[in-house]
Amino acid sequence: MPHQIFVSHTKFDADFFNFLDSAEARLGKIRLYRSEYEKIDSPPWLTIKKELDKSDALFLFIGKELVKAQAAADKSPTAREDWKHTQNWIAYEIGIASEKFMDVWVLCDDVEINFPVPYLNNYVLHRDFDLYKKILGDYSQGKKYHVFGIAPTRTLIRPRKTAVRRPYDKCRVTFNLHSSVRKDEVYKCPSCLHPIQMNLDFKPYTRGV
Repeated sequence: MPHQIFVSHTKFDADFFNFLDSAEARLGKIRLYRSEYEKIDSPPWLTIKKELDKSDALFLFIGKELVKAQAAADKSPTAREDWKHTQNWIAYEIGIASEKFMDVWVLCDDVEINFPVPYLNNYVLHRDFDLYKKILGDYSQGKKYHVFGIAPTRTLIRPRKTAVRRPYDKCRVTFNLHSSVRKDEVYKCPSCLHPIQMNLDFKPYTRGV
């Protein structure tokens, strides 16, 4: 059975997933579970839980359309209800992943993360197709990207040369940062949304965890 990645997203960010689908087809040993293309039995929460139980990682994709959906929630009751529905399902999926100590990736498509994610261990700030291909290739071989020391030892497979961890001292969440960041550049903590300012140039994959 191929390894599986559970993808949490909005279906309107289509171009990102067209790329992932082509990479998935080339690798052949990994399956991307995207609920909008799958048969969801009732009750839907049970199907989602079963698929997460079979998955090696969860990808939460923060794309332009997801950010627009949240912004629209301030302008109309219908959009507000749609956003609540989306946010509740994302929270449910991440909650299950945290119980399983799964790898959770927050992948930002050159947009700022727009809602806090309490549990994650991998953070990507910018669209990077070469990185996505590497990640999918690693999972197809059974590798993991846990933050070292967080997950139970028996489940941990240390990947080769992963990103340097970037703890944020306000919320104490630790994650692997997989994007280059310039000195004095500011990015948001994915867990509490507070700004993090770099005091030096940061390039991932220059040393191990």
